[in-house]
Amino acid sequence: MSFFRCFMLLAALLLMGISDGSFAAQRSGGMVTKEERALRGTWYSAKGTLTFKDNGTINYKGRRYYYAVSNGGLIQLTGRHSSNAIPYQLAGGKLTLTADGRTTVYTRKRPESK
Repeated sequence: MSFFRCFMLLAALLLMGISDGSFAAQRSGGMVTKEERALRGTWYSAKGTLTFKDNGTINYKGRRYYYAVSNGGLIQLTGRHSSNAIPYQLAGGKLTLTADGRTTVYTRKRPESK
């Protein structure tokens, strides 16, 4: 195989892998947005706990997902068999998620038990 053909094959394979565009959380060593950095860590609500991990995963409603955060106020969750975009707002130390018509507010502090 000629050098040119090898080069073109390698370039095509790289482009297929790079342009996948599935979700940013799976990139290795890629750029992390300031929005994603602000969400990382553990958030608490009366309904449960969320932890946005550095490896790009989150457990949400009992399932593990890869997450990506958009500048437009969406968290994209992608699992083995499903994908879901959840609107969010981050203000005043509170994370507000709206999923399935329900709004849940999370904070960095654990809710006090009664």
